[in-house]
Amino acid sequence: MSENVISYVIKDPLECNLSYMPFIINGGLFIPTMDSYAMGDRVVVDLLLPGKTDSLRIEGQVVWQTPKNALHHVLTGIGIQFVGDNAQMIRSQIEAQLDSKTEVGGYTYGITEEMKKD
Repeated sequence: MSENVISYVIKDPLECNLSYMPFIINGGLFIPTMDSYAMGDRVVVDLLLPGKTDSLRIEGQVVWQTPKNALHHVLTGIGIQFVGDNAQMIRSQIEAQLDSKTEVGGYTYGITEEMKKD
């Protein structure tokens, strides 16, 4: 089976806040992409966090999809749930990069607070 590898560079703490999906069990990440994935697909993400030179290799499972032309003008992409032996370590490293002074109001790339109520 071939690996679905996605490269994602998070440029600043705000983007990190908007990409992180804390409401997903074990943590998750929204990855802007125009590529098509099915729910449950396994992916590997090479993630570069702000100010870092080494990327994190994250194993994930697709648990969210935001299609092209979605309502609320959100980004097209997928949400992944962290899976694998290093899921907790990945979650901790991403949470350490979050900017606690920046409130994103329940908004995550690909989803808004209104959409979570549905």
